[in-house]
Formats: sequence, C-alpha cells, structure tokens
Amino acid sequence: CYGCGVALQTKDESIAGYVDAAEYATKAVHRHYDMMLCARCAALSNGKFVNAVEGQGGLKAAPGLITPKQLRDQLKPIREKKALVVKVVDVTDFHGSFLKKVRDVVGGNPILLVVTKVDLLDSKTDLDALVEWVGREAETRRLSLAGIALVSSRKGSGMRDAVLQMMRERNGRDVYVLGAANVGKSSFIRAAMDELRSAGNYFAPSKRLPVASAMPGTTLGVIPLKAFEGKGILFDTPGLFLHHRLNSLLGPDDLSTMKLGASLKKFVPKTPECAEPPGFDSFQGYSLCWGSFVRVDVVRCPPNVAFSFYGPKSQRVDIIKTSDVPPTTPGQEEAALRVVNEIDFVPPTNVVGPLVDLSVSGLGGWIRVEKTDSRGDGAILARVYGVRGLEVFARDVMPTP
Repeated sequence: CYGCGVALQTKDESIAGYVDAAEYATKAVHRHYDMMLCARCAALSNGKFVNAVEGQGGLKAAPGLITPKQLRDQLKPIREKKALVVKVVDVTDFHGSFLKKVRDVVGGNPILLVVTKVDLLDSKTDLDALVEWVGREAETRRLSLAGIALVSSRKGSGMRDAVLQMMRERNGRDVYVLGAANVGKSSFIRAAMDELRSAGNYFAPSKRLPVASAMPGTTLGVIPLKAFEGKGILFDTPGLFLHHRLNSLLGPDDLSTMKLGASLKKFVPKTPECAEPPGFDSFQGYSLCWGSFVRVDVVRCPPNVAFSFYGPKSQRVDIIKTSDVPPTTPGQEEAALRVVNEIDFVPPTNVVGPLVDLSVSGLGGWIRVEKTDSRGDGAILARVYGVRGLEVFARDVMPTP
C-alpha cells in the first residue's frame, strides 16, 4: 500500500492492507501494484480512526495487528547504511516524542532534527529563541545534530529551510525520515515534496504519497519515494510506538473526541481565595484536574505562584480541594490515576516569571509553574497524577508566551 507501506491482501477486511479482490485483480493485470491504497488508509484519509497496532489504546494482541517490535525491527537496516536521518519531533510534545535512544536505531549517521507543528504555538513565539532552546535540549541528551529546522507542514512555514538543509546534508545519500508515532512524519514528507517541486525538482512525486492522519501508527511499513534527481531515495518509516504517550494510551473514540493536534489554548485558573491571612491566596491544598487524565495536587505553594495550562481546547481545568478528591473505588484501582512525577524545590527569591514546565507526554501540551511577584517566597511541592503508563516531564521552560 502506497499510503502506509503494509503488504496488500484480499482475504480479511479487518486486517491492514486489505483491498477489494476485483480491484486488485484489475490493477495486477498491468502490474500497477504501486497504485493501490488499502481500505484502512482510505478510511484514515476521510478522518476516521482505524487502529492496526497492538497496544494502541490498550488493545490486546489479535490476529492481523502489528506489534511495536515489528515496527521497530523495520528500522534496523538504517544502522548499516550511509544515509541522512531526518528525525521528526513534535514541538507540543518535545520530550515525549524525542526518541532518547535514537542512536541505537540509526548508528553514526548524521541527524537533521525537524521540529514540527510550530503553527500550533502562540504566534508571538520567538522562533530564534526556540531554536536555541531545542539545541540546548539536544545537548543535554548528548545528541549531536547536523542541523535544526522548525516547520509547520500544514502551513508550509519553515519548509524551504528544512528542505535546503536536507539537500545540503544528504550529499547524494538516501534519506530516512523517522520519529515517534503521530509526530507528523508523513505530513512533513508531503510538504517536502511540494517544496521540492516548487524549487524545480519535478522528480518529487505529487500523487500516491504516504497517508497523513491523526491516528498513531498510520505508517506500518517503510515507504520509498523517488524524490531526488539522480541517486538517492527518501524513505518514510513506521512511527515508533512509545507506550508512555497519552495518545498511545487512548482508543479511537477518545482520540476523535479530544482532537489532539489542534492549536494550543492557554488557560490560567484563578487562584483560590484564602481567608487567613488576607491577600495570601494560594493553590496550596487544592487539586487542579486537567480533563480526566491528569491531576496536580498542590501540597505546598506560596501565594506568588500560578499555574498555566497549555493544551487542547477539549481539556477543561477544574479546581477542587485535595481533601475532596474522591477516593479510589474498590475494584477500580487499575483505572485510577497514579503519581507520575513530583516537583519539590525552592524557587529563587529575586526571580519573577516562569519556573518550570510539566510536559504531558502525548497530550500536546504542558503545565507551566511561574512566580507572579516576590510576595511570600517559599518551597513548592506538587504531585502530578496521570493515567497508568503516562509520563510527565519536568523541563526547562520553553520560550513561548
């Protein structure tokens, strides 16, 4: 299938790669195998959420489902080749989609880091400062890079710079585009083909490109594209399934309802009023519930600390007293939220502004903790609860408004 890279079959409609037997027979006469799109990809192209990966949304092993190991194993040949690796990372989930052990997959091949979905950030974001932040984050992970590009595949911004860097660094070699599931690899490739053609490279295909959808695990096999004049192939690769990301823990219905991947909305909840002493309102003793997947229990907090929520519009923030948080119902322990991270520190006394971001892996958003003024400095202790398997990263503040 040119849309997802999986082998075509005509026997089982419930298994990825299915095509109608009559259609297959017609195109097989002329050996037009590369012109067929499987039924699952056709559904994904029309906005439906159709899973094909074991573990997605907690889906158990079943005939026809592809395992995360099978997806990862398809990337093993990259280590043995001389190629340029384009590593795609979602800016709204930078740490959750970063692929910490990428060198185990690509060996010593040079890496161009493409940071996608920048159009989802506030329009006032300083992109130069963001590039510097990305570079520092890569250095802390001891990952040397051939370059950094910030792009919006949907709007085309930054694509010229990304493609120019890719063409310069590949030096006639093949290019492998890889990343976590649902970071925007296929969308980036489609936008890159548009940019190549606009620059006069008519070898870049305009039809039968990899399918891009909001469903994690859309690409299931390695898809070769003859994108360059002369030598070299560009390969789309299966997204690596990361169990700690929220979008990997959700089923198709939740993914459709939450509309992950929309522009981030910032929400700053009002600080609960404190009777004693007057003027020292604080979140201490309160819980901030972000939808049904994340909760922050504020154990200690001076009155000059605020919390901001950057995320999907569908994620409401409710504030309740921690003492009023309902206890876990017997028999429902498996579904209960559990501690996934904790912040415990004393912020500088002479600094006002953002202190730390708590990035929720796979949500496409984060919680920012900041000092609003210099009143009542003191320690901050907050426990972050999440659904089973979720990770929340405490990181340096991303340079966004």
